[in-house]
Amino acid sequence: MPNNIFFQPFVGKDYADGGIFGKRIMVLGESHYCDEGCADCGDCRLHRECMGFTQGVLRDYLDEGTERQNWMRTFVKFERSLVGEETDQALRLKIWDSVVFFNYLQVAMGGPREAGTSAQYRQAGEAFFEVLNKYQPEYVIAWGNRLWDKMPGEHWQNGDDIVVDGYHVATGWYVLSNGKRVKAMAVNHPSVGYSWDYWYRVTKEFLLQ
Repeated sequence: MPNNIFFQPFVGKDYADGGIFGKRIMVLGESHYCDEGCADCGDCRLHRECMGFTQGVLRDYLDEGTERQNWMRTFVKFERSLVGEETDQALRLKIWDSVVFFNYLQVAMGGPREAGTSAQYRQAGEAFFEVLNKYQPEYVIAWGNRLWDKMPGEHWQNGDDIVVDGYHVATGWYVLSNGKRVKAMAVNHPSVGYSWDYWYRVTKEFLLQ
């Protein structure tokens, strides 16, 4: 079986049974940022030391002993939108222990406004399906409309929009190789202009589908 996955996902210890949500949820980021500029980023044979990057990001975020950095606010805002309240360390651990976090692009970008090439998004789509088939999430919540627009059209069915306060949020599902459905939607990227209380209302409705 081909392996297109370079950045291995973070898998919460309680993910298999859905943790505090009682449902298997995959949180889908778009990309990592790195200023090394390696021309062969994403090559498992040459950069094995980078394959745990995603897991390291979550490990740093969840370690109270690690100095707080600006990027961590993205995770704070998003986790609040999963539970509808401000989060302390105990709740934070329960949330991330309950989910899978995976970054879509399998090569690092140079900065937050940088997007991948068509070939990189295409290869990322193959990695995405490998992760879906391996971890069998019931729901995928993608970070940002740029990512949502680049996600694969294969094996996809459109669902009904979720409408909250007159704002429409598209949903749908992927059909896995075993015939199971994985429901998907996107939130605004939680790094900027993210109203976690609004997105909690959307996400709550999504997880009832």
